[in-house]
Amino acid sequence: MTTYVTHPTHATPRPAVEAAPLRLPDVLVIGGAIVAPLNLLIVRSFSVYDLLVLLALPYLLRQRRFVWPPAGYLAASYVFILAALVSAFRATHATEALTQVLQYAFIFFIQVPVVIGVVTTRKRAVTSVALLCFGTLAAILHSYVYRPTQGAGRVVVFYSENPNRLGYPAAYLVPLLIVLWLLSRHQKRPVRIMVTLALLVGVYLSVWAISASGSRSSLLGTGVALVVVIVARPGLGFRRAVARLLVLVTACGLLGFALVASGQLPNTLEERINRSLDKSDSSAQAHLVGDREHLANAGMLAFLDAPLVGTGLDNFRYVAPEYDVEVTAQLPHNLWLQLGVQVGAIGAAAFAVWLLLWAFDVFGTVRRAHPPDAHLLWGIFAAMAGILTVFMFAPEMLDRHYWLIAALGLAAVRGCRTTFTPGGHHR
Repeated sequence: MTTYVTHPTHATPRPAVEAAPLRLPDVLVIGGAIVAPLNLLIVRSFSVYDLLVLLALPYLLRQRRFVWPPAGYLAASYVFILAALVSAFRATHATEALTQVLQYAFIFFIQVPVVIGVVTTRKRAVTSVALLCFGTLAAILHSYVYRPTQGAGRVVVFYSENPNRLGYPAAYLVPLLIVLWLLSRHQKRPVRIMVTLALLVGVYLSVWAISASGSRSSLLGTGVALVVVIVARPGLGFRRAVARLLVLVTACGLLGFALVASGQLPNTLEERINRSLDKSDSSAQAHLVGDREHLANAGMLAFLDAPLVGTGLDNFRYVAPEYDVEVTAQLPHNLWLQLGVQVGAIGAAAFAVWLLLWAFDVFGTVRRAHPPDAHLLWGIFAAMAGILTVFMFAPEMLDRHYWLIAALGLAAVRGCRTTFTPGGHHR
């Protein structure tokens, strides 16, 4: 039987229960959400956020608050890690492959369980989402103020030389900001005003980040996330969904036109899209499209050459020229092709199973939950939909804040089913 946060199924009134106080691991994990999107590295791929999660781990183990995800997730995780380890034996540079295997093992077997164990109330879930959004906006604001640029005038974010990574966060930021705004409707007026202002600023910075980075995949991912969070919500009905879609398209069109006409947005994205579509400009086609076509071709040939055992994580770049002489030393710009060629079909399938289980769990819980839980879960679902759309055109889904969003979804599902109480306490 499902227990809802705002509509308990128990008819007998229960005495008030004091909320569990925040302890050190709670502060580390929840507070760490603000640095998760900043990718502050300590050494190699080990970040400040990773350190905070690891510091919380022994406390949670001692307090028996370390919560594994359901068995299906664990099975998929083990299969994926095993496939990645087997593929590492083929790796040209085994150290790089093992480094990424360790990162995925950290995500599946430490980060996700730690977040589930800590985020046991709606308040903690909402706080984590808010801090994640705040950290993301801080990174975008830094780029907005200082405008560090790469080739072709594309603005970059401070933690990466890849300008696309400035635009990627918009795909999850916009739906999460909308959900925070919906959740604030029952708060006091000052809170509502503050959240509304944050939404407006956040949407503008997100649109600016997409435009300044010139990231076409970010534009598509954000569009998908918007359609999911506003139009595709379960139980909305066909007519209301169509009406919302028309309003959304009109509003986005008017907003985009107003920002471009007023000079509030750089024209980097527009230029890249036009160059991609311009068949007469062969140099632009070769630069913007040709590289990815050659990478995809090399990736498919490498996968067909050894479909069950991959080249090893982060190692395809070293063997790509063997399959296409015109290819650059990169990974295929598609998450699924990259996984297939680097960990094999079984590993890629296990990765897909993990995400499918997540989608079924979150979607099913949304259909049964009541607001505000349904709002929160659907915003997380839309954020992941946007992220996965982006990664149809990007190779590696290793950034911890993406998996933080997934873990928050699992924590909210678990809370709606078993542990959240009407007052937001942990029973």
